[in-house]
Amino acid sequence: MRNALLLPDLRELISDGHAAAVREFLEDYPPARQAELIEDLPAGEAEAVLRLLEPRARAEIVSYLDLDHQLELVEKMTPVDAAALLRDMPHDDRADLVGRLDADRAELILRRMAQAERDDIRRLTEYEAGTAGSVMTTDYATVPPFVSVREAIDHLRKEAPDRETILTSFVVDHQRRLIGTISLQALILARPTARVEDVMQADPIRAHVEDDREEVARKIAQYDLLALPIVDPSEMLVGIVTHDDALDILREEQSEDLLRFGAVDYDAAEADDDPGEEGIMTAVKRRFGWLLLLFGGGAITGVVVNTFGGVSARYPGIKFETFIPLLIGTGGNAGSQTVGTVIRGLALGDVDPRRDFARVIAREALTGLCLGLVLGPLGFVFTWLVMGGTPAFSLVIALAILGICVWANGVGSMVPMVARLVKIDPAVVSAPLISTLVDATGLMIFYTVARLIHRYLLT
Repeated sequence: MRNALLLPDLRELISDGHAAAVREFLEDYPPARQAELIEDLPAGEAEAVLRLLEPRARAEIVSYLDLDHQLELVEKMTPVDAAALLRDMPHDDRADLVGRLDADRAELILRRMAQAERDDIRRLTEYEAGTAGSVMTTDYATVPPFVSVREAIDHLRKEAPDRETILTSFVVDHQRRLIGTISLQALILARPTARVEDVMQADPIRAHVEDDREEVARKIAQYDLLALPIVDPSEMLVGIVTHDDALDILREEQSEDLLRFGAVDYDAAEADDDPGEEGIMTAVKRRFGWLLLLFGGGAITGVVVNTFGGVSARYPGIKFETFIPLLIGTGGNAGSQTVGTVIRGLALGDVDPRRDFARVIAREALTGLCLGLVLGPLGFVFTWLVMGGTPAFSLVIALAILGICVWANGVGSMVPMVARLVKIDPAVVSAPLISTLVDATGLMIFYTVARLIHRYLLT
């Protein structure tokens, strides 16, 4: 358990009813650590601790709790108390929370909030999931371009308590169009009498509300930004995405890619993310679709073996099936390595399918050729000296490995790029499709090489 050394002390203070002592105990730790402590408490004690805290401190801690804990707490509150909590939470966090509440319950709570707050929450929850608009916050600081640095600092001093960050402020004109950004460091170092427009960074990096959230997170990482401004189609500033939110986005996207790379339904897994608590039927439904596809691929592989089975009779004393795991394993591993490399390139923006399609396939096919030229002779030696195969059949294995490596690398590079071009997540289809495709076609290459060697070298 996390915080095993701290929890007994905290629980003792709670049981003694020392409200001031509980607050003092928690204040020694940052909000994220306080949230961990509260998550590890039994539900009743966690609620008791939160009731002892000041409203702003309570809201900050709740914003660090996972969404399920937030929902559990809010469901037990009166609409008035829940509205008070939401009022002090970061704007993006409270929008996420309201978006997960039952519609009737959410409406009861929103009625207890100011009109501006209701409008803000509704606007944020209306953006399509996965877009910049769905992850941005409207809790940012702005300054006009015509004021002095001294006036801007005074303005930020007043705004700071109600803003998620003032490390970066956003310069907007009278129509709220974004015209620049300015860091707190730049303001402090500038002459007090200088105008903001003279020291700001004009035409800053930005994203639009409909941009993919992963692209937004990568942009923040690429340009080392503390916050990225989000604008609407008319270039009006409507929100920001902070660097900590970008980290969360990239972490979630990585989890999504890993699950889908293994042919697991991410949306269902996200809804039931504790394997120990997941119901059996839920797990079956989540995994059945892709397993059915892979089952079909295995069936095709069986059909290939059955169709070409007569070829083995041309090599007396050789058990073809003994070498099938070696061949399809080599192809599957080569293809999976290539898929992983290309998906990473797509994710980082290093590979553009429209620009790099032929180049990437040619490079990976050449890589497969080089690997085949190394693995093929090893397969020849293994088949002849270890497995007791004839020189002719050993040559079959060597050439089959060479062909399979080239084919698997070529297909493994092509599939993710085609998926991206047709706007399908490459991680969703690439690994299962490669596994299915390379197994069947790899065996076709094997049997075809065996047939050709027999026809032209042995007869």
